[in-house]
Amino acid sequence: MGNSVGYSKKLCMSELRATHSYATNAHYYDAGAGRVYSSFGFVIKGEVTLHTAGKRIAMGTGSLFYIPEGIRYHSVWHGAPEIEFYALEIVSKRPDPADTPNYAMAHLAQMSTPETQKRFEQIYELFATGERTNKIRAIGLYYEFYADVLPYLQQEPPLRQHASLRAALDYIEQNCHTDFDISALAAHCCISESRLYHIFKRELDTTPIHYRNELRVENAAALLRDTDLPMDGIADRCGFHSASYFRETFREFTGMTPSEYRHLTARNSADA
Repeated sequence: MGNSVGYSKKLCMSELRATHSYATNAHYYDAGAGRVYSSFGFVIKGEVTLHTAGKRIAMGTGSLFYIPEGIRYHSVWHGAPEIEFYALEIVSKRPDPADTPNYAMAHLAQMSTPETQKRFEQIYELFATGERTNKIRAIGLYYEFYADVLPYLQQEPPLRQHASLRAALDYIEQNCHTDFDISALAAHCCISESRLYHIFKRELDTTPIHYRNELRVENAAALLRDTDLPMDGIADRCGFHSASYFRETFREFTGMTPSEYRHLTARNSADA
């Protein structure tokens, strides 16, 4: 009787989604509730800045980037005049959590090459045929790409937030529509104002007010995109008590005014 030696490895994904997206001039995307799936993106035209707590990554044409599963982030895109990018989204059921490392959001400069763009194009075009055999070929090409990019992904250590920071974030998220005093926030966290600012700067590289305004803008963007509420109603609901302050703060985070954002998202929805 002969010997038989076998090896096995649980597959790391159950579905692959490939998209090819266009926009003009400017685009804002927010994942305020946390992105469910990880993805790779390749910028063909335009430039993008990714924002998440404590990190800001700016990239231009020809850039490959990675967004990990489950983070809350937003992205601001600009084109002159066009924006175009590919995205490969990995829908995973995490069959083997012990063997699934957490990677950090990153610009993968080493793989930001014309060859990578061609690989994205090929995967997308195979999916676009709608044929089952081509989709399987696309998944195979994705695994080859993933094997090549894996050495450049940096593992992120488990998040260990200061207990006072977690209390502050919970308070801000629940009260971001109100103009609370920093003294009240510090008292809620049982620390001094100076200590509160220090913790925010050290762990998130931001301030409590900037974080609150970021949440306000994300909430406003969702209302602009998904409802017909008037501008002053959205501003008031999100905690902006003047139209000028709403416009100024929204532009600071997104690169466009609330009216421009509503017009752009309505046009993109109509073109979809």
